[in-house]
Amino acid sequence: MKAAVEMDMFGCPNRCRHCWLGHSRNPHVPVEDFNWVVEQFKNYTTGSMRLHDELIVSSWYREPDYADQYKELWDLDKRLSTTRFLRGERELASIWRLVRDGDYAPWLKSLGVDCVQISLFGMEQNTDHFTGRRGAFRDCIRAIEVLLNNGIAPRIQLFPFKTNLQDFGSLERILSRLRLEERVQDLGREFACFLNASVSPVGEGFDLERIRINREELLRLPPYFIEKTLKHVKAESIEMLWPTEAELLPSLLADDSPLNDSPQITAFMVASDFNVYPNCGEIADWWRLGNLKTDGIEVVMDTFLGRRNPGLRMNYEVPVRYFAEKYGDRDGDKLWTRGDLVQKWIRLEALAPS
Repeated sequence: MKAAVEMDMFGCPNRCRHCWLGHSRNPHVPVEDFNWVVEQFKNYTTGSMRLHDELIVSSWYREPDYADQYKELWDLDKRLSTTRFLRGERELASIWRLVRDGDYAPWLKSLGVDCVQISLFGMEQNTDHFTGRRGAFRDCIRAIEVLLNNGIAPRIQLFPFKTNLQDFGSLERILSRLRLEERVQDLGREFACFLNASVSPVGEGFDLERIRINREELLRLPPYFIEKTLKHVKAESIEMLWPTEAELLPSLLADDSPLNDSPQITAFMVASDFNVYPNCGEIADWWRLGNLKTDGIEVVMDTFLGRRNPGLRMNYEVPVRYFAEKYGDRDGDKLWTRGDLVQKWIRLEALAPS
């Protein structure tokens, strides 16, 4: 079984209002504790399954490279992992560090990183608001230049909400002035820029439902962003990419199968208090697998493999039809993906009074 163990050792400089991992204090986990956590998973076996053979280890799951000793932690991650993986396969880096550490971008480049994703929520006021940190927008614009100067392409992710639609015309002009199409092409790549109009309704994102946009609002955005999005995700139309709840509901009402949302690689996310959560869910009580210190690895893995918490049961066993009948809105005009909509219903079910 190929799996990952990820521990939140140092936290994150941001408090993003859409973050599926939620908000928690920034910890400082000793390396000794991290080593101990990894050993628990490496030593676990049951029947013919063992995690040791193909285990990817990561000392973060919120902000990559936030710790000052990020180079040493990367080396530690590689040593503790039992399967080969490349840093260049991930397009995630610390925007916060890119503009504060002159060694960081060259170091990323030396690891084979050739593209890094930057998230914008409109102009300065909205990007700072949704990132949860003053100065975030300016950091993003500066980070674009830092990346390009080091031969790394920026990839821009844009989040439209009812409250920031007015920013996108100005944002298009800023990106145009930066000549990203030409400058990224000079690096031998095509500039990628895309809208994310269906924020996952888990973690902090659950509280953004009231400002989720509808199709009419989406089509007010500059055509350039819509065209870039369709090209990036290889979709033929906005309607196919983001249907409304009303459009999705008939098929979901007839779906007798569970959501069965399974990431390509199963990751066990270990919080600083040693509680463990699967990456098919969120950092919430109904997804908690157990605590490594107080319950032990056997309980954690038994909960996961036996689907013994509410989140796992709802994801893998309860028919989608059940949630659609209980929570579906036949007149819903907001934009969703199928998985995001069902995830919202799962969370509503988890929060419902018993």
